Amino acid sequence: MMRSLKVFKVILFVFFINIHVYAQQESNFTLYNFNMNIINPAYAGINDISKLNLVHRYQYLGIDDSPRTTSLIYSKPVGRNLGIGISMLNDRVFILSQTDFALDLSYKLQLNEVTNLYFGMKFGGGFVNIDLTKAHDSNYDPLFSKNQSFFNPHIGSGITLQSEKFYVSFSSPNFLRGQRFEKSGNIPLAAIEEIHYYSGIGYHFFINDNLTFTPNIMTRIVKRAPTSYDIGGYFDIRDKIIAGFNYRLDETSSFYGLLKATEKLSFGFGYDITISELTLVNDNGTLEFMINYIF
Repeated sequence: MMRSLKVFKVILFVFFINIHVYAQQESNFTLYNFNMNIINPAYAGINDISKLNLVHRYQYLGIDDSPRTTSLIYSKPVGRNLGIGISMLNDRVFILSQTDFALDLSYKLQLNEVTNLYFGMKFGGGFVNIDLTKAHDSNYDPLFSKNQSFFNPHIGSGITLQSEKFYVSFSSPNFLRGQRFEKSGNIPLAAIEEIHYYSGIGYHFFINDNLTFTPNIMTRIVKRAPTSYDIGGYFDIRDKIIAGFNYRLDETSSFYGLLKATEKLSFGFGYDITISELTLVNDNGTLEFMINYIF
């Protein structure tokens, strides 16, 4: 049993590295519609609201050292038409860990009474550490004899158009290519981060005074990687409860919910059902939790 778990960890890491080789490095979230600062700095201080958002994602339940992602974001409006945000994101899987920090700045341009256009810039960097010594056994193997560490600077931007009935979003959270894993000699090279481009749209259908339905679509485009499509929607019931679903083409089907406990405090959760080839080694799904506090 212990050996099979170790084999799975190695397979998972190899799969993870291969994803990175083909450029899909940035974290995916089920609750991304309520955590947009991660991919679009234009959301800093949006709607003149100060808020703190904490999200934790646990992939492939029941497997030790499987991918874990935690994000913490605080944003607020400052001055006239300006917003600011700070964020931390930590990704861990088996022997790899990355921690990103960012500062977001946004500017609001009011187009009319119900429509605003937001522009944003993101500045920061990521610390990458690969602890190769955790992967080797008692026999010495030079492939796993030395750890790897990097720092990659980040610069990104985004825009979003918001109205009472719809939203449109375009962003690239990092224009700079960065390295993840590198060796020399007989040890293979792996992974250069490619630029990610995100676009999304949603429309609010006001069914009655107590119920709104919002279908939405998001695409993720990365060089040398298949384009990712998210198609879904959510119901907002009395501005108290949100229930939604999402389908990521050839990857996952997801269900999520949010509960507004007080006027300022909300809790959210999501569950992903994997529909890719990873179900061959684990089909327990993925859990995601969120806490949102408005100041």
